[in-house]
Amino acid sequence: MINKDKLANGIIVVTEELPHLRSVALGVWLNKGSRDETEQLNGVSHFIEHILFKGTRKRSGLEIARTIDSIGGQLDGMTGRENICFYARLLDEHLPLAFDLLSDIVINPLFKKEDIESERKVILEEIKMVEDSPDELIHDLFIASFWQNHPLGRPVLGTREIVSKLSRKRMVKYFEKCFVPENIIISAAGHLKHKEVIKLAQKYFGCLQGVNGLLGSIAPKHKPSIMMVNRNELEQVHLCLGTTSYPINHPDRYAFHILNVLLGGGISSRLFQDIREKRGLAYSIYSFLNLYSDSGYLATYVGTSSRNLTTVIELIIKHIRDIIQGKIEPSELRLVKDHIKGQLMLSLESSATRMSKLAQQIIYFKRNFTLDEIIQGIEKVQLEDIQRTATAFFAGKQFSLTVLGDVKDKLISPQSLVP
Repeated sequence: MINKDKLANGIIVVTEELPHLRSVALGVWLNKGSRDETEQLNGVSHFIEHILFKGTRKRSGLEIARTIDSIGGQLDGMTGRENICFYARLLDEHLPLAFDLLSDIVINPLFKKEDIESERKVILEEIKMVEDSPDELIHDLFIASFWQNHPLGRPVLGTREIVSKLSRKRMVKYFEKCFVPENIIISAAGHLKHKEVIKLAQKYFGCLQGVNGLLGSIAPKHKPSIMMVNRNELEQVHLCLGTTSYPINHPDRYAFHILNVLLGGGISSRLFQDIREKRGLAYSIYSFLNLYSDSGYLATYVGTSSRNLTTVIELIIKHIRDIIQGKIEPSELRLVKDHIKGQLMLSLESSATRMSKLAQQIIYFKRNFTLDEIIQGIEKVQLEDIQRTATAFFAGKQFSLTVLGDVKDKLISPQSLVP
């Protein structure tokens, strides 16, 4: 059973009671993320996420770690382009402790200068780790080229230059603008009672005040581009090829999720079966959707040899063209629908996943959906819906392409990227 309430200060609290579990997942979500940062503050949200675990007025960083370890629980945070989350997963009997810990972290951080300097080194190493991982770096390069000069195109971690200069004063000021009741959703799923969660939320978060001080950003505009980044020491070339999609809450969302799985979202997908299994041109190949409140994109990733680059691109475009032309069998659509439903239901066996879905549905849809509603939405999609969505996404559009690797002699024409 899903229940939703609002505290007197405006914080939304949403829960799902799962009496068959012994665990509870509790999350404190902010509907703000790296897209709300100015260019000069790129990476500040992620930096703050790190710092909040370093110590509060009640606990040192070590005490925070020992408290959660002593009960066998999990405590962590994550920063995205539109959300920040701090969450705990533990036995149901420790729910009050989870509220105590998370409220302490979110409301009472110290931002000690020595902690900031220590964590700055950690984050710079994290940035270096991405730079040393071409299969990760390609995604940051792609989105930077895809949405040039827009906050959504900037890396969530920030850049070395900006992270090296972020001051305590600017960090605290941003924190005070962001961590306010109107930006917060508390979500919990597991063996719990909604009334108990409301009481705990009021006890630990009812004191929080303030108004949102962030302006946010307008929807990005996509201008097709080709970016070739030469790294001749790499054994493979890594590429992302994609175009715009609908935002996350679009009425046709079920159709474009099915389209993504059909194209490259599983091991029976067209791209995987043709480019990897049949032709042996890649080990890793997949398509993916990144969807936001007002925008999104559908792209494919491939790691392949430099000599096969143009062949792989031609094959991806061919499969996209086939889908636009309606070359889809009913049996293929049935397989994809069953795949999505199976993955969905397996994911819901986790209290943490359910907690996350509760918050994200409130953020993007202002309501929660039952499993039956979601399955019904999947089943309603017909072959013509897939073709219509593919036509809207792909037909006549030049795709954006980013390639990382030994590409000094490679030339890709814009015309070859139009399905």
